Amino acid sequence: MKNSILNEKPVFELKIHSFGTRYNILVNGIMVHDDEGDGQITFKSPINHWMRSGENKLELVVYPDDEDLPINEQSKVNVELYVRNLNEKEEYRIGGFAFKGIGHLDKASYEGYQLNPETFEHDDEGIIKVSDVIETKDTVFDGVYEFSQTFDIPSNLPLWEFFDSDDIPEIIYEDEDRRDEFWNLSNQMVKDLLSPIQNAIFSGDLESVMPLFEERNRETDQAFYKEPGTTEKELRYAFSEDVKELNMKPLTEKQIGYASEKNKKLAGLYRGNRSSGLMGVYKDGAGTLGFPIMFRMQDGKWIITR
Repeated sequence: MKNSILNEKPVFELKIHSFGTRYNILVNGIMVHDDEGDGQITFKSPINHWMRSGENKLELVVYPDDEDLPINEQSKVNVELYVRNLNEKEEYRIGGFAFKGIGHLDKASYEGYQLNPETFEHDDEGIIKVSDVIETKDTVFDGVYEFSQTFDIPSNLPLWEFFDSDDIPEIIYEDEDRRDEFWNLSNQMVKDLLSPIQNAIFSGDLESVMPLFEERNRETDQAFYKEPGTTEKELRYAFSEDVKELNMKPLTEKQIGYASEKNKKLAGLYRGNRSSGLMGVYKDGAGTLGFPIMFRMQDGKWIITR
């Protein structure tokens, strides 16, 4: 570790390339990407704010168009975990999945291994440990494939507060027996959490709302090695300047729903298709801008953490 970038300023990123199918990607039980398979995409996603030193879990969930249907034979989803040092281009692959609609997962992806933390080459004595891939089928509904892989990666990343939080309520809209409970919780969180934030922003009372984001801002600075206060300044600017250009969507009852993450540590309030609870349409018609907010729970109290 002494000579490894994992002991300096590691930046963990997912490289994603896909087309032809619906899928979700999760890191430590948190959905970090949700794709409807409408086209071909290629992008990188930094994930330090979801990672921790030690054991981490990467998951890929692939869906057919409908229950019992086969997955598109021409579809492809590549999800690879890389690490590099901050401000350096050289990067190292740690693991990931290569999904192909015809043969499903590339067999080479199934094999576990160990890596040397200095060279990131395969090494039976290496302290980076990558597990075998676990495959499960027909989980969410018939025809779904799920793949998971765990990584033991010692690094200098701190432990983010949400990992030690209380478990949050797990209530989903699809559970008809708990539908009223779902909407009661959703509407109460909108009333107690989102509405005061939106009202304070529009009244110009940022000083009353910014402290609510203290944990989120501080941990984001730490995750990406920013100067303390950088993320707070960015959010303050967005609230004070960007909101002026928006017609904010109303926070009406049964328009915003509660969604808990798989790890039972985080929850969010979303409009349809996981759009942000707080969002608006640009006055010039150029599109929309959302302010995603995720919560954790501690001693019965909701805390903004992401």
